[in-house]
Parts: sequence; C-alpha cells; structure tokens
Amino acid sequence: MSGYYFLFTPDMAVKKFPSKVESVTTDMEREFESFSEDTEHVELVPNNSKNLAIKNNSKLSDDDLSKSLKIDKKISWQSITVKPGESLALIFSRLGLSSNSLYKIMSLGKETSILKTLIPGDKLKFHIEDNQLIALQYEMELTKILKVSKKDNKFITEKINIKLDSITKNANGIINDSLFLSGQKAGLSANLIMQLVAIFGWDIDFVLDIRKGDSFTILYEEQYKNGAKVAEGPIIAAEFINQGKAIRAIRYSENNERSNYYAVNGDAMRKAFLRTPVDFFSRISSRFSLGRKHPVLNKIRAHKGVDYAAPMGTPVRATGDGVVAFAGKDGGFGRKIKLKHGGAYSTVYAHLQRIGKNIRRGKEVKQGQIIGYVGQSGLATGPHLHYEFQIHGVHRNPLTVKLPKVKAIAKKNLEEFKKTIVPILAELDRVTGKSVISAQQSNPPNERKISIVGDG
Repeated sequence: MSGYYFLFTPDMAVKKFPSKVESVTTDMEREFESFSEDTEHVELVPNNSKNLAIKNNSKLSDDDLSKSLKIDKKISWQSITVKPGESLALIFSRLGLSSNSLYKIMSLGKETSILKTLIPGDKLKFHIEDNQLIALQYEMELTKILKVSKKDNKFITEKINIKLDSITKNANGIINDSLFLSGQKAGLSANLIMQLVAIFGWDIDFVLDIRKGDSFTILYEEQYKNGAKVAEGPIIAAEFINQGKAIRAIRYSENNERSNYYAVNGDAMRKAFLRTPVDFFSRISSRFSLGRKHPVLNKIRAHKGVDYAAPMGTPVRATGDGVVAFAGKDGGFGRKIKLKHGGAYSTVYAHLQRIGKNIRRGKEVKQGQIIGYVGQSGLATGPHLHYEFQIHGVHRNPLTVKLPKVKAIAKKNLEEFKKTIVPILAELDRVTGKSVISAQQSNPPNERKISIVGDG
C-alpha cells in the first residue's frame, strides 16, 4: 500500500463472511421464476443502533439463543445443510414433505423468494410432525432468521432478529514504514486499517502527511455468534498522532440516527469536501504555485491546482456534493468537469480520459461519486488529474485549504454526548498511554510535542 492512498467512506458496512457466491439456476428457481427476487437488506450494525460503549459480554447461552429464536425446547428440529446442486424442492422431496406445502410457501412471493437461491452450506431447520411440515427456519443473515410456520392450514412468515455477542478490543502501533504495514504489525486487518483511513482521511493525507514515529490507537468491536468470531467493526474510538498533533474521533449516533464520527468537542470528523479526488495516486507531479514553468508551453504560468499522477483510467470522485457547471472539452485542460458546491465553493477536474456516465451540465452529484477517469487529454505530458479548489472564484491550494465542516452535534445534545463518551475516552487514554510511551522510547521527549485537536 505504500505510496498509494485508498479512500473508504466512514460508514463502511460490516459484511457477513464468508461471502455468498451466486448460485446456479435450479429447478426450484425455474418453477417459481415469476415471484419477486427482492429481499430485505440487513446491516450487521444498524444505523439506528444504540451508541457503543465499553463492554465485554460473555457468549450467548443456549437458553438465551432459544429465547431469542422463540424456540420451544419440546419441539424437535431437524437440521439440514444444503448440498451442492440442491434446491428447496429437492430437500422437501428428501424429507418426504408434500409439494403442496412447498407451493404454498413459495406462493408467499417476496417474503420467501430468498429460499429460491439456496447455496451449498446454507442452514435450514425443519419441524415435522406426522410427515407434515409445521415450521422451517432459514438463516438469512448473521443477525436475522426467516421463520415459516403453519397456521390454520396456511403458512405465515416472521423475521427473527438475533443479537450477536460483542467484545470491545483495542490496538495501537507506531508507524515505522507505511500505515498498512504498521497496522498489520499491530494486528489490524485490512478492513480496520481502511476504516481508520476513512475516519481521519479528511484531516490527514495518508500519502503525503505520514511521518515515521506517528502513532495510532483504536477501540473496536468484534462480533461473535455461538462463540465463534463472525465479523469485526465498527471502530468505536480512535486517535491518530501525526507530526506531533493528536486527533481523536468517537463514533456516536445523535437522536438514534445514522452513526457518525465526531471530535471530542462535538465537531463532525466528516468534512464537506474530501481532501483528494482520487482513490489512489503514485505521487503529486505538480503542486499549487503562482510561478511554475509550464512543462509543455515552456514559460512561466501560474499553476492554480494540484496534479495527481495516477494510472490511466483511475476513477475520479467528486470531492463534495454539488451540481455540474461544465462537462466537456476546454482547450489545454482537455476533458474537464467543473462542479459548483453551493454559493461559495467550486472544484475543477481536468485532463480526463473520459467523463463519467450521465455527468452533464445541471446534474447533481454526491461526495465520493465517480465523475470521470484519469487521462492525458489537452496539454499534458503524462496521465494525471489536475484538480482545483476555488472559494468565491479565488483559487486556493487544495492541499492546505481549510475544509468546511458538516453539522456538529446540536447544542441541546452536546452535554449528553460528552457524558456518553467519558468511559470511552478513559479507555482510549489508557490504551494510548502504551503507544505514547513506546514512541518516546524512539524519540527524545523534547522532539515530541503533543497537542490534542478538538478538546476545547
């Protein structure tokens, strides 16, 4: 990863693993292909979940699991693991269950359509009495089970939520090479490293700003089901010390809405603009300068932006929400896009190989949306993106301009926020102490000046 910048959004979804692969079309699918394929999407960490505090729960007992599934212990459930090439129709046949019951279940449409796409390894449970199906259960997601029950000669469905066991863990490390390698040495997965980059990516350029001796600390969750680890994340709190400046972030949900990351003083970590418009780049080939010698024209001309050298075809993303003011060819800029972000701000993306699909004048775009691809159109000596940042029409250095923030914690909720994060900060302080002590062993105290950002 050294030399490249990967950008991920902070609300990265936590995935169930191993991931499912597309199943082949089965007899069951062909028989019921007229039914809707829509299924409900379930996130492991709901956006309206309660704020995560420090906790260390023991694994779910069998009694707890039975209660959460509403299983009567007197009922005998037969467990089935789907084999390669098997459909629900074949399983019903193997168990001696009637095709009429199967038809009634699949006739429920969208509610049971997920049963048409079983894959090897999927788990089902059947409650059978006198060769008649009374109920079946199917694990849709890590945290959700579909239950189909027979009632009054009809079948009804319900979705049962399963609570996972969460354990809070911590990790810290000192950067001696790249963030990726240092993160791995600290025991972090690629997923957690990318979450760390996403949280601090608005304040730190992880290609240009990182220095040897910088340090990081994170508190994060691991998710367990029946005693086995099934997922990790999200990061609950983190600190990154970059060039002597410490930045802290806490995950918090205001008014039970979508969780975001905030500084200790309640300011949002997320900014109105991304610091860089490309997911990765090898280097900055030309910086913001009012007296640069143009490489093609061979004369002094102000360079009012930053050039990111990157492979041809690298995706270019809108750095902020906005509206397309221009999309097309513009002389030496080649293929260019200009976005307007409200009344004061605008950004420019030039020398594109091509402009993204449906990107045209008047079109609204979202932060992080792909709008074009790195190229060499116009007056360019090699593939790169020329990026400009303007405030009221005045060009500013994209690498150093102070980016506007998004909405902070509302004043009426600030006291509750600060109260909630007290135990989390205490744990972060405890873990961070290890990182600082280790760093001081490598750097004399008079060379390490720590200032906390966002504590005011």
